[in-house]
Amino acid sequence: MTGMEPILHKHWRILCQGAPEPWLKDLPDTGFSIVGTRSPQSRSIRIVDETVDALKGSGLTIISGLARGIDEAAHRAALRAGLRTLAIVGSGIDVDYPAGSARLKEDIVKSGGMILSPFPDGTPPLPRHFHERNRLIAEWARAVWVVEGAAVSGTLNTAQWASRLDRDLYATPAFPGDPCFSGNEKLLSRTRPDRHPFALPFYGVNSLLDTWPSLFENQKSLFQALPNHPLDRLVARLESEFGECRLPLLQEHWSPDDWSGFTRVLQEALDAGRIRIEPTGQIRLQIRSQTPGKS
Repeated sequence: MTGMEPILHKHWRILCQGAPEPWLKDLPDTGFSIVGTRSPQSRSIRIVDETVDALKGSGLTIISGLARGIDEAAHRAALRAGLRTLAIVGSGIDVDYPAGSARLKEDIVKSGGMILSPFPDGTPPLPRHFHERNRLIAEWARAVWVVEGAAVSGTLNTAQWASRLDRDLYATPAFPGDPCFSGNEKLLSRTRPDRHPFALPFYGVNSLLDTWPSLFENQKSLFQALPNHPLDRLVARLESEFGECRLPLLQEHWSPDDWSGFTRVLQEALDAGRIRIEPTGQIRLQIRSQTPGKS
C-alpha cells in the first residue's frame, strides 16, 4: 500500500493510521463480524447493504475477511455508512490477495479502519491459513452473522469458532432446501446440535438488540419500531427480506418460553386471513385485498 508500512503488534501485522492500541481496545465488545460465500445471491448483497446502512451511528466495527462476495460487500457497506471496518486476511499483509484488492485495503485504512494479518509478510494464501483467519474473525467480534453459506465452507468454520468462543451467532433464514443457504439451514436447525452450532435467525438490525441492548439504548431511531399489537408484530416480522419463514424458526424468534402466547397470536393471524401455513411448516403472508369503502 502506497505511503504506509505494516507494523508488528503482538502476534499480528497491521496496517492502520496511528497506533493500533486505541483502535483495538473496544474489541470484541463492539465487533460485528459479517461472513458468507464468495458467490452470493444478489438478495444477500442487498440485505448486507441495508443492514449495515441501518447501523449508521451505532459505533459498531464491521469485521470480515476481505474475500470476494459477502466479505467485500460488508467492508464496502461499512465504508459507505461511516463505520470502522477491520479486514482480517489469510495471507501476508503485503500479498495481493484477493487479487486486485489493494484499492479496497487502501480505502479501509484511509477511512480509519484496519487490515490485520496473523502471518509474516510474504505468506501465501494457503487453505490452512484461513482457519486461523476465521478464528480471529470470530474472536474479535461479539456477534457473528452468517449471511449466506454452504453446508461445507469456510463460513461454517467461522460459525464453529464463534460457538467455541461463546460469541452470539446469527444466520439469515431462507427457503428450506435452498442449496445456496444449506449452511444457514444447518445452523438454524436443532436436529443435530452435536454436529454443528446453533444460530439465532437474523431478521435485520432489530435482532442485534439481544446482543447490544445498552449500546442501542439511546439510538432507537436506528430501528424501525415494531407495532405494539402482537398480531401486527407477528406480521411485521414476516414482512422481511424473504416474507416467509419456517414455523419453528418464527416461534424461536418470537420467544422460546412463550409457546402459548405465540400459538394464540398465530391462530388469530390465521383466523384473520393474515397468514397461511403450508403442510411443510412454511408460514407465509397472505395478500390482503381492500374491501370497497374501507381503507
